[in-house]
Amino acid sequence: MIWLAASALVISALTLWYVTRPLMRPITPDDRERLDQLLQLRDRLLVQLNELDIEEGDRNIDAAVVGDERQRLEAELAKALRELETLKGAKKKKKAKTEPRRGWIVILVVLCVVIPGAAAGLYALSQRSTLAYISNPEAPANASMPPMVLEMVARLEKRLEEQPDDAAGWFKLGRAYAVLGRQDAANSAYARAYKLTPDDPQVVAEYATFLYNGDPENTGGQVLDLFTRLLKLDPNNQDALWFLGFASFQHGDSKLALKYWEQLLKGLAPDSKEAEHIRLIIAKTREKLRK
Repeated sequence: MIWLAASALVISALTLWYVTRPLMRPITPDDRERLDQLLQLRDRLLVQLNELDIEEGDRNIDAAVVGDERQRLEAELAKALRELETLKGAKKKKKAKTEPRRGWIVILVVLCVVIPGAAAGLYALSQRSTLAYISNPEAPANASMPPMVLEMVARLEKRLEEQPDDAAGWFKLGRAYAVLGRQDAANSAYARAYKLTPDDPQVVAEYATFLYNGDPENTGGQVLDLFTRLLKLDPNNQDALWFLGFASFQHGDSKLALKYWEQLLKGLAPDSKEAEHIRLIIAKTREKLRK
């Protein structure tokens, strides 16, 4: 019973760390306006990326310029998707939109202590905000998406019929499907991209994230394989270190979990909240091993 209690406490600490990351600010009445702005920005960026692909295909623009512009647009899109996920997740969790930061910290602590059994579910919910800047499960259905976005996806689908070995195209299509909420289609597109470029860290990371979001209770199988591969490609990848540590702990290998989390801790700012929670998790895990 002691080790079960210790396990629940460690999982609760894990949950607290990840849940607090997307909720690090209070919700204000201005969030509705900001949400609308972000949705418009997302649609505009998708259209601009599509126009860039068309210009590149027609060879009307220098390849170096295309690369720089695509990198800028994709970075803005990723940022917008992360903020959208944060706003939507926070809106679900809070009725009082002006609740101060201290309030949600107290609530999270109580939840983690009183209901440790819910830790894994809370972890899964928070994981979406950390890793899923690509997939947005709460995105509007296809019918509510701007026609230009759907046209962009259709053009990309047609181009891939003609160029089935275009890994970058499949990767973009997977991202687009995920935003549209077409999970099965996104899975197939990500799988094609991964098959064509298994050594691309970005493709591996997003595919692993997408699969985990679709089945957050599963920390084995292909998801585990993908995060393991990601760590080989990027030995300091924080998401891979976090997931592999958590998966090891769930599978009963606390020593291996410690190895991953101690490596993760080295890459975090010493005075950050994340580092503080990881240190707590490490301490509780070591305590469990000594018993």
